[in-house]
Amino acid sequence: MKKSLMLPLAGALLVAATPLLAIELTSHAKANAAAGRLNLEMRKKLTQTIQQKGLAGAIDVCAKDAPAVVSDLEKTFGVTIKRTALKVRNPANAPDPAEKELLEKLDGMVRNGDSLPQDATLFSEKESGKELVLRYYKPVMMQGTCLGCHGPLDRIPADVKKVLATGYPKDKAVGYAEGELRGIVSITVKEKIPEKGAGK
Repeated sequence: MKKSLMLPLAGALLVAATPLLAIELTSHAKANAAAGRLNLEMRKKLTQTIQQKGLAGAIDVCAKDAPAVVSDLEKTFGVTIKRTALKVRNPANAPDPAEKELLEKLDGMVRNGDSLPQDATLFSEKESGKELVLRYYKPVMMQGTCLGCHGPLDRIPADVKKVLATGYPKDKAVGYAEGELRGIVSITVKEKIPEKGAGK
């Protein structure tokens, strides 16, 4: 019942909104949906793999399955998705300057006991010609099940350490505690800005 009441309201907002606000509303919906689906898909794959192959086997999910999942979601939602953190396992996932600044701010908030937003949140936007580039983030928090691969070194099993040493010789994504900020999902949405007078 609530859903049927909300849809007309959302439509009314989009009709009444300025072109740029309409773009922001649409972009936020895309970013939120993409981040939510990524979290759902990865949790499902990790849970299944840990049950079947143990923690060492789950490393392949992040290394091999995650890029395929990300690629599919990028095509589905028309966005760019990146998983990044202050301490990355794969150097290719290192944060850019804007992401690094954001991560440091969020990490400080968590350490101060502040709560972080659960939805995708805008952290950067840029208007370039006829295009508006909006960047959103969704925090990724450390869960207890993640400690076997990302926790203190003395809590990481020997077989997991061996796989990590082989696949990620520059790994820095260890030493976390449950409840800490692991990183963010960074979502970039590019939207065309309608020309003035278009649609009249």
